[in-house]
Amino acid sequence: MINNRDDPVAWMLMVDQLTDAHEHLGGLVKKITSDPTYDEESYAIDLGHVMAHLNRAWASRNVRRELTNQEWEDFREFPSDLRPIA
Repeated sequence: MINNRDDPVAWMLMVDQLTDAHEHLGGLVKKITSDPTYDEESYAIDLGHVMAHLNRAWASRNVRRELTNQEWEDFREFPSDLRPIA
């Protein structure tokens, strides 16, 4: 896995994905708990956005350069090499 010492730029790009996921998840929680009109369509969009960031963080864990446009799209999909445990 990339790390801050050996691949600081790639590592920061991966951390940015986690930071974005964290921020968007916080926003989702605020919206869903404060807006009585928040609906399933909005939930799907917002949660899908969070998942795309998390999936990119996982998929880019060994990429030592900036992602290509194709990787950006491909890496948003749920990974086949990560098993949910909870």
